[in-house]
Amino acid sequence: MSFSPRYLVVVNLILLALAAYSASAIVGTVLSARLSEAPSVEISAPPPPIPKQSVRAKSYYDLIHKRDIFNSAKPVEQEEVVAAPVKITDLRLKLWGVALRGSENSYAIIEEEKKREQGVYKVGAEVPGGAVVKSVEWDRVILAVAGKDEILEIEDGLTGGPRTAPSRFGSSRTSSKPKGKSSVKGVEVVSDTEYVVDRAEVDNALENMSQLFTQIRAVPHFEGGESTGFRLFAIRRGSIFDKIGLKNGDIIRNINGQAMNDPTRALALLEELRDSTDLTVSVTRNRKDRTLNYTVR
Repeated sequence: MSFSPRYLVVVNLILLALAAYSASAIVGTVLSARLSEAPSVEISAPPPPIPKQSVRAKSYYDLIHKRDIFNSAKPVEQEEVVAAPVKITDLRLKLWGVALRGSENSYAIIEEEKKREQGVYKVGAEVPGGAVVKSVEWDRVILAVAGKDEILEIEDGLTGGPRTAPSRFGSSRTSSKPKGKSSVKGVEVVSDTEYVVDRAEVDNALENMSQLFTQIRAVPHFEGGESTGFRLFAIRRGSIFDKIGLKNGDIIRNINGQAMNDPTRALALLEELRDSTDLTVSVTRNRKDRTLNYTVR
């Protein structure tokens, strides 16, 4: 497709006219800017410097901490209640031993001093004097007396000597394993599992049952939710229990064939031993069962 020279001349003239118009507009804008007067600008004085505040006391900022804008649901602080001190009971009672078996099934061996009678009392039981056993702890009992708590403590002063600490693995560090035939006061060690005990040693121990309970501690041992014996600990060095080879951590399963699953049965059996000549004790030591044989003569 071709255009005639006439049309080309017309197009060129139009383009030249547009270019001239654009150039004249630019020149006019530049000349107008140069010829116009610059506007006047008023600059205000700078503000005075902010004075430095002095350091304020910590109490000045307590309101910020109290409102705690980042924790609108802050709980209300409760005032600490200081419990009144619990006094030692005035009741004529003596505590000779405890057995910890949970908060409600623990029991204590308590003696009424006037009648010199001992009994086993569980939590919630009434003891002589009208008090009620509220709780049993490691070395004391809390009694509820007329609506107030009072303490009945074990009289450690009667023990007279250091106690051995319970071993993690059930062995005592104060008595070594007997090797061969040897003897201590009142007890002849025939072997690891055989002992000959003087009758006088047994009678002396059983005559003072109160002191006997201070020479050893025992807690019920459970397997499958049932009591299967008593675990021994805190055996006093030089006591009859130490002499006859019992060790911390031993679990007493039965004595002379009678299962040791009740504290009252254990107390009754001690009285029966006065006339016994042979005694067999089944224990578990370091997860191994063994039988200890004693001859009283």
